[in-house]
Amino acid sequence: MPRMIRCHCGGSPECKLCSGNGKYPYTPGNLGYMPFVCPTCEGKANLKDDEGKTYPCLTCKGIGNVDPANPPVAGMWDVLSKVLFGA
Repeated sequence: MPRMIRCHCGGSPECKLCSGNGKYPYTPGNLGYMPFVCPTCEGKANLKDDEGKTYPCLTCKGIGNVDPANPPVAGMWDVLSKVLFGA
């Protein structure tokens, strides 16, 4: 059953993972939530603008892969629930 995971891009239209929606569907496999290569930067961790300057990828935050088991926090309630109950 696919789950909607929050994307690190924050809804940027440049993101190829969520297409600017802020969430992407992910179905855990037999091993659970496994990292995968970032589709926006294709694992390179950096992007280039029109002038040729490089900047960290918005989708993977400059890591090169996306970990669906570690989505960005959704606010104070999300932080408190992770601290109190573990998630």
